Amino acid sequence: MTLTNDSLGTPTASPPGTGGRDDGAAGGTSVPTISATDFAAMTAGSMSAPALHPPAPTGTTSDQGVTATWREGVRIDALWSIDETRNSFVNITGVGWRKVYDGRDGAHLALVMLASQARQTNRPVNLREEADGMIHEIYLW
Repeated sequence: MTLTNDSLGTPTASPPGTGGRDDGAAGGTSVPTISATDFAAMTAGSMSAPALHPPAPTGTTSDQGVTATWREGVRIDALWSIDETRNSFVNITGVGWRKVYDGRDGAHLALVMLASQARQTNRPVNLREEADGMIHEIYLW
């Protein structure tokens, strides 16, 4: 720190630099301490494609009939929601409107976000529709 005593009523010390050092740097302007080369070396091996593949479509049967339907490679072309608790629908191309599972907030939000991403990017999805007519699982690749 530099001390000054020029006149009464003025500061007598200058603030420290970034990180408590008196190097003349402005406060709050810190920069990353890792070089671009080191960062590239750290992330080079971590950028890879997904290793898992979507599950194979199967219909689950019971004594009452089919309880779940897998739809593979379908596209979501529209979304609808309203200002009500967990009330959202997706329109599946060639199938029609289906309600998104409304049992839990977290599950509903995750499914709506996946459906929204699929709609935004026009990517095909695999989804599971239960006997209640709601979508319970979405796989977006």
